[in-house]
Amino acid sequence: GVDVALTGSQKALSLPTGMGIICASPKALEATKTAKSVRVFFDWNDYLKFYKMGTYWPYTPSIQLLYGLRAALDLIFEEGLDNVIARHGRLAKATRLAVEAWGLKNCAQKEEWFSDTVTAVIVPPYIESSDIVKRAWKRYN
Repeated sequence: GVDVALTGSQKALSLPTGMGIICASPKALEATKTAKSVRVFFDWNDYLKFYKMGTYWPYTPSIQLLYGLRAALDLIFEEGLDNVIARHGRLAKATRLAVEAWGLKNCAQKEEWFSDTVTAVIVPPYIESSDIVKRAWKRYN
């Protein structure tokens, strides 16, 4: 099984960057008791101590991101996780087909390497990639 899973708020949650989300198994938490690695910023024990006191964070969290996370999770629960995953799959496939129709190529060369959350495109040398970004920003904000 997975002992530690982590992600960022910007990963498939429709939130801006800024929040790390971490889950740990009892096995991982137990391992920290004997770990000798130097901890500069993050230590499970800080969080566990505050959790036992009835709060969640030993530091000031980003309240805006927490509200955003709650709203994003509400939307996921409302739509249903399986439906969200299927929607991402449909939109990703449509994006890859559009890229192909435009005569461009995906960076991922094999279908098993495709992602349903990121589509990286190879920009030919005769196209200035910054122009694509500017146009997308101007047209779609």
